[in-house]
Amino acid sequence: MRKKATIHIVGKQRYPEGHEDQQEVMTEGIFYERNGAFYIVYSEPGNDSTGHETVSTFLSIKEGSVALNRKGAVDLSQEFRKGILNRSIYTTCHGTIWLSVMPHRVESDLTVHGGRISLEYDLFFEDNLVSYNELLLNIKEELPQ
Repeated sequence: MRKKATIHIVGKQRYPEGHEDQQEVMTEGIFYERNGAFYIVYSEPGNDSTGHETVSTFLSIKEGSVALNRKGAVDLSQEFRKGILNRSIYTTCHGTIWLSVMPHRVESDLTVHGGRISLEYDLFFEDNLVSYNELLLNIKEELPQ
């Protein structure tokens, strides 16, 4: 059964030059379980870098694997599996680039009521290290009032 959820997303980047960035987003979405996998769907409003268009994100979570698909202002499909390099094409209104991720941590404690997803990975742009990243998603079922 599809359930409404509040999704809290925290992303952190640490760059080889030494500086760090952090983003935090709170959004509403839907999550559900089907055939032993969890699915999370949410939209993010666009910004200057995406041409002000909305981006829809679809996550598929199975044991040891998180698949990420983004559509809209950007198009991207990535899979996070600990220790396995994943190459993908990242498409924006400005063009297309090759991105790769090397996950060091892929953890999830989701239940039918919500939970969290924790990813730690190196991000590469055309085989050059861009940043070390941490991504934490907290999913909380919205209960009827």
